Amino acid sequence: VVVVGGGAAGIFASIAAAREGAAVLCLEGGASLLRKVRISGGGRCNVMHDSATWDPRGARDLLKARYPRGATQLVGPLSSRFSPLETKAWFEAEGVTLK
Repeated sequence: VVVVGGGAAGIFASIAAAREGAAVLCLEGGASLLRKVRISGGGRCNVMHDSATWDPRGARDLLKARYPRGATQLVGPLSSRFSPLETKAWFEAEGVTLK
């Protein structure tokens, strides 16, 4: 499997494919993998909204307020498939402690 892009989605896809037994090559055109992830959150690697305050019933309004141009496309996938609670659980299962 060849994954084009070494950002968060590319790395996530690479890990998922490798876990399914695929040989993976991740290509990144920039200077380093995960560059934008490392600088997000003021250098603290902001990965999600606060999972303690997540309410899936308000996901549609939250996305519309914060991402007005892409809210329609994001509402389904982000609010129903991979919530902040699931994101937190995934990172913790990977051994990453979140603050």
